[in-house]
Amino acid sequence: MIGIGLLGFGTVGQGVYRILKEREKELEALLQEPMEIRKILVRDVHKKRDTEVPKSLLTEDPSEILSDESIGILVEVTGDLSLSYDLTLEAFQRGMHVVTANKAMVSRHFEEISKKAEECSVSFLYEASVAGGVPILKALKDQTRIGQVNCIEGILNGTCNYILTQMAEESLTYGEALKKAQEMGCAEADPKEDVEGADTRRKLRILSTLSFGGAVAEQDILCQGISAITDLDISLLRSLGREVKLLGRAEEKEGDVSAWVFPTAVEKTSAFYGVKGADNRVQIGSRYGGVLGFQGPGAGMYPTANSVLLDVLDCVLKTQRIESPLGKRVLSLKNEHLEGVFYVRMQKESSEFTDVQELSDQVLLTNEHQLAFLTKKVSLKVLKKQLPKDPEHPPVLIALA
Repeated sequence: MIGIGLLGFGTVGQGVYRILKEREKELEALLQEPMEIRKILVRDVHKKRDTEVPKSLLTEDPSEILSDESIGILVEVTGDLSLSYDLTLEAFQRGMHVVTANKAMVSRHFEEISKKAEECSVSFLYEASVAGGVPILKALKDQTRIGQVNCIEGILNGTCNYILTQMAEESLTYGEALKKAQEMGCAEADPKEDVEGADTRRKLRILSTLSFGGAVAEQDILCQGISAITDLDISLLRSLGREVKLLGRAEEKEGDVSAWVFPTAVEKTSAFYGVKGADNRVQIGSRYGGVLGFQGPGAGMYPTANSVLLDVLDCVLKTQRIESPLGKRVLSLKNEHLEGVFYVRMQKESSEFTDVQELSDQVLLTNEHQLAFLTKKVSLKVLKKQLPKDPEHPPVLIALA
């Protein structure tokens, strides 16, 4: 019997339980032995849940799971950074494999936990921590075995993509689109980590560290979210045949890395242009494999639970290597060299307007109060230095790609 300890019984945890129950016979035939959830860690055993489970499976005490010798795989889907970290390390010491969907924990402790898993000869797998149901990490690990991955980019946050899609297609304001996302379950009550880009940055940190064979820390990644974007910005850029997406992108050349999360207006020819709603898309650029694209649901009960359970099967079947996939290269951050064409919308202040005019290549809007324009090709560092410093009405910046 293959015993699983499940940490967390929210949306993803219930998805894991349901799939295991629905596919019980098929999984037993594949593995030649039954797979069973032995214990489920919850905060409140008396809470009413959408998925009914025997009360005997529920516990509020993590030690009941870690001390159970019938459990060989810990599935962590709590979203709790501190708890997940502590229990993961203890599980390794007890010889348990760990599968997690917790991108905050993976990003914060990536190198340490990967090394510890290797030392303890157990698997540490985290496919669901990036892009939910999109199988990107396993594919990325395969690519790095032979070819040098030099670029990784993607739409990595379904909340932001849903909001931007609603603003574009339904002509909603940012506030209206956010409210709708919350009502549809696509956004948290406090969406700050999503809309300000922190969630995307964590995922890009994981992807780029795997891609380039050296650590790319969260603080090394330039980050700007979507909360300042208005329906006016969406409309002006749509008039140019462009759609706004929150993209994460990292590039490496001879050890020099640039990495950023930034709202980006993409053309119709871009693979990201038609990615709608809460879907994610990730592209890998490698020396021998060319550009490979992966697209699908970035969240949701069954897509994310499916990714979790595929990792569980890899633990049982030993189809992923136990050795840490992280390299030991020392990378140099070169974000100060980032340059391109940018969309800028700012409050028109006569005392500062003359300086900014020199950066403008195409004016899209000008009236008594506002100026919107496309810049010439310029470094982001220079652009930010020359734009007005107005804390009440900061300029809106969107990259063009």
